Amino acid sequence: MRGAVVVALVLAAIVPHLILRLAGTWVQLDPHRPEATRKRVARYAKLALGRADEMATARAEMRRALSMMAEMSTGPAELQSAFLCHEAAPGVPAPIAVCVFAPASMRMSPVVGTAPGTVIDGFLAAMTALDDGDRWTRANCVDGQSVRRWRIAETPTGDGPDDPVLRTFEADYWRTVPGTKNLVLITVTSPLADIPETLLRLTDAVVEGSRFASAAE
Repeated sequence: MRGAVVVALVLAAIVPHLILRLAGTWVQLDPHRPEATRKRVARYAKLALGRADEMATARAEMRRALSMMAEMSTGPAELQSAFLCHEAAPGVPAPIAVCVFAPASMRMSPVVGTAPGTVIDGFLAAMTALDDGDRWTRANCVDGQSVRRWRIAETPTGDGPDDPVLRTFEADYWRTVPGTKNLVLITVTSPLADIPETLLRLTDAVVEGSRFASAAE
């Protein structure tokens, strides 16, 4: 039967914390400190889009989107961590947002076993059954595997035909959790849409070099 392999939501153990190796200067968003988070998001929006008046709507939309992500620390989405990059290297601005979503109830079923390759096979089979199986790229991580897909999104900043369009790089990475059938979602967004291959090299390295914390950490 078509769609026999599906993504099931079942009760699972708490997902361990994913550790990311982030080169450059990054700021972590703390959803439990809303005022500090709002200030950091506002600074990021100005860094990413500049201070020009014509980009005010785009800055407001970016602030709204990032604030919404920071508010997902509870509930089904389970935001585990969020980071904003200010500089990839000293003097080199690189506005990039990375978020890790780790819903404790998300796991692949009826996949047999917990081998990373098997779990990813189950995910890709589920996506294919949902007619969403194209453009996924698989990679090995320090302690598992991942698949990712990316796109360039275009959002009008106003209603007029001459209003600028905000082009955004977006990538989704689904990554295995060692010894489980769980997957965590790592999202990457950046207004640097004109250099997608550079961003992919950077974020691929972040995800492939990531690892889950041990019980002692």
